[in-house]
Amino acid sequence: MQDDPYTDVPDVEEDAEVDPYWLELRNDSTLPQIYMPPAMAGRYTPTHRIIAAALIGVFVLGTALGICLTYGPQVLGW
Repeated sequence: MQDDPYTDVPDVEEDAEVDPYWLELRNDSTLPQIYMPPAMAGRYTPTHRIIAAALIGVFVLGTALGICLTYGPQVLGW
């Protein structure tokens, strides 16, 4: 088994051009790309945004009220 998974990656050709869309996806993050891939901008419909906001709101409200959202309701005192 190889220790370095990048040993099989070929070298870049001399006349290779960088994909402009790849450059757009690389934001100005200081983290290495291998650690955390760049966030990709997406187009979301208003419905998706409302559903996401509602779900986040439910979890924030449940946490604020002290409701256990991890293990569900307690049954038989467990």
